Amino acid sequence: MLTETEFLVLNAVYLKKMVAAPQIVEMTGIGADDVARCLEDATTRGWVMDMGADGVMVLDDGAAEVLKHYAEAYVEQRKDPAMTAWYHGFEALNTRFIAAVTQWQESDGDSNAERRLLQAAERLAKDIALLMPALPRYAGYVSRLEISMEKVDLGERDFVCNPTVDSVHNVWFEFHEDILTVLGRKRDTT
Repeated sequence: MLTETEFLVLNAVYLKKMVAAPQIVEMTGIGADDVARCLEDATTRGWVMDMGADGVMVLDDGAAEVLKHYAEAYVEQRKDPAMTAWYHGFEALNTRFIAAVTQWQESDGDSNAERRLLQAAERLAKDIALLMPALPRYAGYVSRLEISMEKVDLGERDFVCNPTVDSVHNVWFEFHEDILTVLGRKRDTT
């Protein structure tokens, strides 16, 4: 099984699909030297491909290692009825969030849609805190959501749903993929 540091680094690549080391440092809170060491090892093992200035991209064997770690490390969470109940509540919130994002995109940034989108993100940040005793690493999602929401509040519209920055939408999407994988669910079963 991967060490926690190896998992966090490889999982960041898995969730982002392609990511540079500085972003991994920001996402995980792991030091740059440790991230570089993990990426070098993962490249040597054929788990990621170095894409130069664009960062690294997860390969099939790397994705398999991440999924194996999830399957082994989160057995108890998968059995926990409170976790399943939490997830069902999240799906209702997710539906509202998706509707707000769609409305925001279709209206070219309508302020009411943006407010609903940010309210959903604030709610998710609070709800994630309930999971942190079982999944302490989820504190990173709370922090990332808060930083993105602050940037939106300051007028930086890219932080609503631009795919090239750590936007509210991107953090939400990564969290959704993460919680599904923790619970052993496929996206198409939600």
